[in-house]
Amino acid sequence: MSVIELKSQIINKVNSIEDELLLEEIYNLINIQSESDSIYRLTSIEKAAIEVGLQEIKNGRTVPSEKANSIISEWLKK
Repeated sequence: MSVIELKSQIINKVNSIEDELLLEEIYNLINIQSESDSIYRLTSIEKAAIEVGLQEIKNGRTVPSEKANSIISEWLKK
């Protein structure tokens, strides 16, 4: 099935739906897809946090993955 045929079938199906909640869910699903296609712009706070993290790495203040996973597991139990 070609893209054009698939789009046509989807449009026909959507046009036949009367359930408002279902239409809203379809809209939300389509909207999520279009949002994921956009470029995410970091805020100044996020950029600063990344810089702090990079500086921590340069200064050798890191934790092995196994230890980090253990810390995270303990934190999630709380």
